Amino acid sequence: MDARQYQDILERHDAGTGITFDKAEYDRRAELVKFQMAARGIETLILTDPNSVYYMTGYYTFGSGNYVSLIVPIDGSPFMHVADLEIPSAIVNSNVTEVYTSVWQQQFRSGPGDDLVKVLHSKVQDKKRIGLELGRKGLLASVFQALASKLPNATFIDASMIVEEVSYVKSDVEIECLKKSGSYTAAGVEASYAITRPGIYDNDIAKAGYEAMIGAGSEFMSVQPIVTSGVRTSYPHQTFRRVLIEDNDVIFLEYGGNHNRYTAPLMRTMVTGKPSDGMMRFADAAEATLSAMLEMMKPGVEFRDVVTHAKKAHKSLDDELYFFGSYAYGLGATFPPTWGNGLHISEGIDLVLKPGMAFHVPMNFTAPSKFGIAFSESVVITEKGYDLLVDHPRELHRI
Repeated sequence: MDARQYQDILERHDAGTGITFDKAEYDRRAELVKFQMAARGIETLILTDPNSVYYMTGYYTFGSGNYVSLIVPIDGSPFMHVADLEIPSAIVNSNVTEVYTSVWQQQFRSGPGDDLVKVLHSKVQDKKRIGLELGRKGLLASVFQALASKLPNATFIDASMIVEEVSYVKSDVEIECLKKSGSYTAAGVEASYAITRPGIYDNDIAKAGYEAMIGAGSEFMSVQPIVTSGVRTSYPHQTFRRVLIEDNDVIFLEYGGNHNRYTAPLMRTMVTGKPSDGMMRFADAAEATLSAMLEMMKPGVEFRDVVTHAKKAHKSLDDELYFFGSYAYGLGATFPPTWGNGLHISEGIDLVLKPGMAFHVPMNFTAPSKFGIAFSESVVITEKGYDLLVDHPRELHRI
């Protein structure tokens, strides 16, 4: 049996049976994206970021590093070009009815660009203004080179932000997914709290959290459980590595269960013993800054005003702490390696909070080479303010 025969069988028996949302949700998204295409003069949009392809179609795979292109004509139905290994992801899990394939191994050699060009010639030859996700993951250099060299009359337009910006405001079904995720996240944190003590390893803490989140219903996560202890809590983007938990250790957790690719993360901090004065000062500042952020999380507030208000809460510690400057970032449907999108509440961003926007609000305050103290909340903006997406007490938890 070859790939075409395999695809035919799936199309006859299993097409669309694994799709996430109903037709109305995908139609809503397609309408918004095509409106943005028209505004930019784009006749054909080629989406290569797996997050974008999932958002538009339901295409779902843990092999999110494999090649995929979703082609969206301004005046027609979308079609897909994928590595043949991902035929089930395209047929079973998406709403696309027209799927073309390339040999999977080709993406590691010459690339699938020539095959994509042939598909474009047969389907949208007259569409010369082509939008590409130039600033997002997924667009292989070999594919771009093939498009540029073999479509000499085409005009390429950077469309990196079209799907992202459409996805900033969540629908009701998306918010429900985030809330489900939040319940998994809370279960993981509680499970890790329950087993933490001096003499175990950071791996043990992560294992307890992971098992609890999977047991509560989580799918594979966009970011695996993050656990650090001691001085390693002062190093961002580190995680468990067989480190022994000791007396008077500070322990950092950042967890995010996943529901239909949506994640509501949470940061919490524990101490095995009595926290030092420095730890308490940092914990108080992190809590005060997070509370200041939440005070401003309501529709109509400008991002820069949120930042101005929050900065006041940690000003007294600015000479001692390292803070990376993003006071919140957007949440949405993602595959690894991240659960966030490009929507940041930080200095220089001139946007306004709207109902339906969802954020992770992380206050991770680091005393370099000493310790880090972190608390966060995941929230969705409502008509009157915000709702928390994870139900879990916020405090410096003492073991």
